[in-house]
Amino acid sequence: MFGQTFTTDIMLISLLVFGIGILIIATRPLHQSFTSDRIDKVQGLHQVPVPRIGGLPVVIGIITGLWFWNAGEGMTGWLLLASAIPVFLFGVAEDLHFDISPAARLFAAIISGALAVWLLHAWLPDIRVPVFDDIMKFAPVGICLTIFASTTMVHAYNLSDGLNGLCSGFALIALLGLQAIALSVGDSEIAGIANLVIFAVAGFWGLNFFTGKIFLGDGGAYLLGHLVAWLSILLSARHPEVSPWALFLNTLVPITDTILAIIRRLRHKQALDEPDRLHLHHLVFDFLRSRWLSRCPLWQQNSLAACVILVLAAACSATAYHSLGFTSSAIGFCIAYVLMIGVVMHILQPYSSNNLR
Repeated sequence: MFGQTFTTDIMLISLLVFGIGILIIATRPLHQSFTSDRIDKVQGLHQVPVPRIGGLPVVIGIITGLWFWNAGEGMTGWLLLASAIPVFLFGVAEDLHFDISPAARLFAAIISGALAVWLLHAWLPDIRVPVFDDIMKFAPVGICLTIFASTTMVHAYNLSDGLNGLCSGFALIALLGLQAIALSVGDSEIAGIANLVIFAVAGFWGLNFFTGKIFLGDGGAYLLGHLVAWLSILLSARHPEVSPWALFLNTLVPITDTILAIIRRLRHKQALDEPDRLHLHHLVFDFLRSRWLSRCPLWQQNSLAACVILVLAAACSATAYHSLGFTSSAIGFCIAYVLMIGVVMHILQPYSSNNLR
């Protein structure tokens, strides 16, 4: 496995990603007209234009790691990355201000999910729910539900990309959880791929979290959501002893926030793709800023709010690891965490700056 055999090399991947990120930041005046995020976005939490192409150094790091790791020994990592190409490219095009519609990006996520099914020959075999499991035995239904789950995860990660280090932090925590689960069931291949992506993402996370001078962007967020989704699906497909609900719990927070956002917009008769400042990270940021962090620089407010949410994500992941063989327990913890997140968001809503608009 890459992480065991080439420890120094895999650490160099983090440095490679970090270095490319530094280069992007240093050359910002040359490309900010087409790479920087707008500062007038409803959901934005920054005050100066920031490059949003952080997904590029991450994918370069992953490709570099796969190139030196595989050496002709296995194609799962390459196939997984290849399946992400449509949604990654559409996301990067949006990052470069090509004005790709939400519907087009949704379609790209579906295509990437379908490509993953075809290339990896895997889909969710069951979800441990009576009736549904019988229906999922019919392969087309199982495949469609798998693509739906993958697409949901991809967009959940993109919607969570609103604070310094948050989306990449979600990915790091989920990947660490997946690596631990894979090792516990003896799947060194998935553990190795997760390990590689962890080090690539870590190089970006350090730069994004501590400076806020480069963003992951739609392309990077879509990529990480796709990789986390399909490593989870591969574990579920290969190892029936692992509960799919534990894998869901492993990355529960961004998915819950997305589901609650859909419910909120349907209830208020808003378009599903209409941005707002009522996501979990907005509410936590506005609350901490109004109560304790008003004198801190904006980047510190941003990063500290991300820390609070990442602690919750880590708790979900740790709980998932200890529930991986117990479906009933995993479902119970999923329900408990979802209810807790919903209650917290309701309590924090009066502090939202969205109410001042």
